[in-house]
Amino acid sequence: MTDPGPQLIGTVVPALDTERLRLRPLTTDDLDPVHGYLSRPDVCRFLLHEPRSREQVAESLARAVARTALAADGDGVRLAVIRRDDDQFLGEVVLMVESAAGAGAEIGWVFHPDHAGRGYATEAARTLLDFAFEALNAHRVIARLHPDNEASIRLCRRLGLRQEAHHVGNCWIPDRGVWEDTGVFAILRREWAGG
Repeated sequence: MTDPGPQLIGTVVPALDTERLRLRPLTTDDLDPVHGYLSRPDVCRFLLHEPRSREQVAESLARAVARTALAADGDGVRLAVIRRDDDQFLGEVVLMVESAAGAGAEIGWVFHPDHAGRGYATEAARTLLDFAFEALNAHRVIARLHPDNEASIRLCRRLGLRQEAHHVGNCWIPDRGVWEDTGVFAILRREWAGG
């Protein structure tokens, strides 16, 4: 059988189920829980922006809801992470096209701190990696994160991603008026065995 090549561009990201979780596209009804964590300084400390107002989160959510397919480099689809047994909104994961020509994807995650320490982020990120490698035929998946974000570094290591770079002062954060560092973790398709 011939390898179909990467399927990153034009793919609609569907809802994905795990034993405990459902990953589904965000909706405008998710405003309250998303604002619940994106308005927190302890969460935004590791993001590319300061805490967001309800109006700012609503605008961002409207853009996210409109994007259901990966159409070009830099495009991303945000998925709500829902606990299946009680429909509790836990956080979100994102899948982006890092480089269509290079068959590269990027994953990310943000969870409400109230739901930390129960393996939800690992389960959701593992499911997203499976989708990237199996459905999209990605060659390589990366995660970019703040180098001080120990929880995300541990998550990357649990998933089998290796640290490939620590870029110094490469990321301008307009909200803060500072340059910050970026850590880059990655894994190749041939290395992935479901984490």
